[in-house]
Amino acid sequence: MKNCYFTTDRGGRLQYQNIALLNGKSVAKLKGYGPLYVIIYEPKNNTRSWYWEDKEGRIRCTTEFRRYDNIDYVATINDHKVRRKANLASTNWLAVDYARYTPDELKDTIVYHPDNLYKIFDKCFECDFILHPEVLLGYYGYVKDNKEGLHLNEGIEKGIRKLNVDLEYSIEQMRKRKNIIVYKEDLRHWSRSWFLGGAQIFDDDYEAFYNTISTRLNEARKYHHCCRVMMERHNIPYERWSLDTGDYCKTFDVTKEFSRYETEGTGPLLPDKLRHMIDGWIDRYMSEYP
Repeated sequence: MKNCYFTTDRGGRLQYQNIALLNGKSVAKLKGYGPLYVIIYEPKNNTRSWYWEDKEGRIRCTTEFRRYDNIDYVATINDHKVRRKANLASTNWLAVDYARYTPDELKDTIVYHPDNLYKIFDKCFECDFILHPEVLLGYYGYVKDNKEGLHLNEGIEKGIRKLNVDLEYSIEQMRKRKNIIVYKEDLRHWSRSWFLGGAQIFDDDYEAFYNTISTRLNEARKYHHCCRVMMERHNIPYERWSLDTGDYCKTFDVTKEFSRYETEGTGPLLPDKLRHMIDGWIDRYMSEYP
């Protein structure tokens, strides 16, 4: 059964995507770095496609040929465990500049907040796996959790949608899928991931960095509850699934998988010279926010 993966940053998206591709499943990813666009990975066609709305309101698409049958997935994942400068030297196309890479045509023409992108959401629903599925329901365009303004959790909990979509169509399509709301049981383990890759540190301001991570992690801990409220409001069936104990093969209907924490340590933002401080930050966080 086709599925949607509702989760937060540092919530297993990379593992989910790579398991999908390893098993020959198509993936739609509805968020990248910066403006909103859609990436569709299609192993059966050996393609990777981008869809976006340009500044004149037109939908554009560009597609490139990429082989999926010869990907070294473990090496690809390992290339995500280095910081961006080293990652750009990767020879694994699926790893290089993972969150940021887009074609020049997209960079030159994309509108930041689209009004018409929903017109290609049917292509997303054709995919086996979907990342950032809340976007399909119009929940997009909020400020980061450590900034003043409307945050994602508040938006999805209260039904404040900021993206123009055909809501009835999206709800109808989601009711046909297995909708997975992800949560994390091992808070200490999750905290480590956040302090490693949850934010940049500026001017060696360790207190500001700690506060940013704490705020974002606290919001991430609330997400699965807010997401359940959203799903129940739209009468969309869902099931909760644990990153620490959930069965990948059974839940996502695949036969191949990685070790549970294969992607641990990916997407690092904290400089290597500061990683010795992580345990202390975790101890503090666990005492302040048990």
